[in-house]
Amino acid sequence: MTQPVTYVELNSPDLEATSAFFTATFGWRPQPFAAPDYLVAAHGDGPGVDTGLMLSRDGQPRAIPVIRVESLPEAMDRVRANGGTVVVAPFTIAGVGHGCYLVDPAGLLIGLHAYDAAA
Repeated sequence: MTQPVTYVELNSPDLEATSAFFTATFGWRPQPFAAPDYLVAAHGDGPGVDTGLMLSRDGQPRAIPVIRVESLPEAMDRVRANGGTVVVAPFTIAGVGHGCYLVDPAGLLIGLHAYDAAA
């Protein structure tokens, strides 16, 4: 079974400007989620995925695709077995689940998320 991208995170060096741009240009309505500086623009009832807007920790702009997996430990094992590296250890997002970040063998940054409402 294919595991598609189910979420995208946009890291911006200027969160206010990025949020204003997507709101004015595409009608997004980013709302704080989990923290005041982590905004989520829900895709609504139409096609697409929710998008997280956040301040870039290192000041570099980037888009990170997030792939939803059934089991984070099993997915991390597959990542390592296929030449990838987990670069941010697993973390918990209360009420949402668990995630981590990895790089593929070419250095592409990707997020993983396992849903768990009891987290």
